[in-house]
Amino acid sequence: MSFVHAKCSVDERKELWSSLLHDKPTLLPWCIGGDFNVILAAHEKRGGRPFAIAEGVDFMNFMEEAEVFDVGFSGSKFTWSNNRRSRARISKRLDRFLVNGSCLDFSNDISLLHLARHPSDHAPLKVSFATRSDNKPRPFHFLNIWTSKPDLLEVIRHVWKQDVGGSPLRVLCSKLLAMRRAIQSWNKQHFGNIFDAVRSAEMAVQRAEELLDQDYSEAGQIELNKAQAELRYSMSIEERYWRQKARVKWLRHGDRNTRYFHAVVRQRRAEGVIHRIKKFNGVWVEKDDDIASEATAYFNDLFTGSLESSTDMLHLIPHLVTEEDNGKLEALPSIEEVYGVIKLMDGESAAGPDGFTGKFFTFAWEVIAQDVYNAVLSFFCGAELPRFITSTSIILLPKTPNPQEFS
Repeated sequence: MSFVHAKCSVDERKELWSSLLHDKPTLLPWCIGGDFNVILAAHEKRGGRPFAIAEGVDFMNFMEEAEVFDVGFSGSKFTWSNNRRSRARISKRLDRFLVNGSCLDFSNDISLLHLARHPSDHAPLKVSFATRSDNKPRPFHFLNIWTSKPDLLEVIRHVWKQDVGGSPLRVLCSKLLAMRRAIQSWNKQHFGNIFDAVRSAEMAVQRAEELLDQDYSEAGQIELNKAQAELRYSMSIEERYWRQKARVKWLRHGDRNTRYFHAVVRQRRAEGVIHRIKKFNGVWVEKDDDIASEATAYFNDLFTGSLESSTDMLHLIPHLVTEEDNGKLEALPSIEEVYGVIKLMDGESAAGPDGFTGKFFTFAWEVIAQDVYNAVLSFFCGAELPRFITSTSIILLPKTPNPQEFS
């Protein structure tokens, strides 16, 4: 645990960042909290001169090099104020709490509360460490690393050749559902646990090194080379797994940094946790069940209102689409056009509600092409979409950091 009280000058803060990096642990949990005397973005300040990005560059670079991230907060947006009145008043978020990835191994639910500033100009920070249990079933997610195994395509062929009745859309949905079960079973039997494979490969390299150190031989060197190759392969699989989980498309931090990708995933999970929320009557709730009930009530009210529409003003919209253009728009797409659109999908982006990524569809296209195309044609001809397709994964992404209300 490191506590800081940063100075006001840039040079003195640089000395502090350098000193903290000197204390950076390799594997142990690390928490840094206190008054950093600097902000990172415009929304962390109110009043005074406009925020300049250059102000927070050194601090941002320190956080990246130290591999720590902000745990977020609840309560007031600002932790410091000059306590002046009217236009002379300036407020900033100068105090915060930073943790590294190992902290979330120790406690997967770290929350920070900004308490009342009075009578000081700084707000006290209340930090809570807990372990949040999550017993919800994990949804299926297609892992792109599975495509590195050639036998996966045979699993897909076996599932896809089964006869399924119903409309083209229902046939596709039924086969995708069967595919999920088959891939999960195949993963357990043939692909295995990624992390166990890395640990096993590391132990194999260690054993081969020890044997070679005791008695050098060409056969022993060959075994070591094989073990090292298997370790490199296992580590590359692990890296691709975390890269997909993190959905990092920029690689400023190093092309092969599994620990960095892992930290990004854990940071996003931490940022997605709602520790407390304010109800419409101003009362704060903190229990998971109470927060869920408040979310349900808010969105039920939001989406059950009546909406009136009128076509009286349609004549004011000019006709820009010609009959020829309209004919092209209504024409059924070819199978090549459908595949062209699928290839444009980002295979590394998050999967849809069915759990399959764009990578799956391009990988399996030679097997699934006709059924996918038939489903697309059925949709263009006005067929009703099954719930399997119309269902969505609803994720609440706050427009502002650390929101206090659902509104």
